[in-house]
Amino acid sequence: MFEIRESDGTPASYAAMADILLAAAPNHPVSGQDLANENLGLGASHPHYGWLNWSGDTPTGFFTAAEATWDRSPGRFRVYAAVAPCWQGRGAGRELWNHCLSVLLARHEVTELTCDTKADQERGIRFLQDRGFILGKTIQQSELDVTGYDPTEKPDRRHSLFAQGIQFLSLDEVSAENPDWFGKYHELCMEFLADLVYPPAPLTLAEHWAEHQRNSAFDPLMTFIAVRNGEWLALTALWQSAADPTLWWTSLTGVGRAHRRLGLASALKTTALEAVQHRGGARIRTDTVAGTPMFKINQALGFRLLPDAQTWRRPLCGAADVREVLR
Repeated sequence: MFEIRESDGTPASYAAMADILLAAAPNHPVSGQDLANENLGLGASHPHYGWLNWSGDTPTGFFTAAEATWDRSPGRFRVYAAVAPCWQGRGAGRELWNHCLSVLLARHEVTELTCDTKADQERGIRFLQDRGFILGKTIQQSELDVTGYDPTEKPDRRHSLFAQGIQFLSLDEVSAENPDWFGKYHELCMEFLADLVYPPAPLTLAEHWAEHQRNSAFDPLMTFIAVRNGEWLALTALWQSAADPTLWWTSLTGVGRAHRRLGLASALKTTALEAVQHRGGARIRTDTVAGTPMFKINQALGFRLLPDAQTWRRPLCGAADVREVLR
């Protein structure tokens, strides 16, 4: 009934995956280019795979697997499966999952699987729970409609910060004056990433530069730095959805440890909000952990809550675990 083929990595394959995702989760726009960029960000040293499930000439679902890059632990793979709604409940997902996961287990010594869902994806959550996955972490997603948004209606921290000699500049402006800008960018990013609730493994300067070079979605005109006398205090960065150019994502916002509680994050977000309006954007989405200062800042700006993003974990310790996962 179904034929499962390993993806050839062409734009057509990524486009087919994106179409399936859009059908399964229409409120979360994604394009084939978005998916291709995500794989490019993994780098050649991290194995990653994709498979498409076909019924004749129609793609019915896909499965992806990639070695985790955030904690440097070999054998930990992030997997994801999606099936078009019209094929759900007909065995397509189970057949795809078992086939692709069996291939992955034959190629690698897998010690743990992680899989992402949204809190409103009840079918996917049940599928993972039936296979022994446990909820690892929950990230709050939220969205701000910037159409007609008037920043002057909210407290603007920038006025008092301007008086302290702090400027809010795009990375395009900052890098034009400082050819060694990436060293400061790296230092600041590693400092506040280390303080996240779920901190990633730190990158060396060379590793970070290589990752940056692969990131085709990075936009220096939409990355903003709080600067005083040449010192970088804080930054925020946004990227534009290829599926919906009116949608922008906040990929990163952080403040150096010595400069927190001054209102820098709020000021940078206001600067970014105005920039999105200027670029014709309609919405900004962001990920935060509930209860953190950044979450409270987003709430104060008027971001509305979306279904949580969830990460589920499944350690694999032997044959019994594998049998349970391949149900």
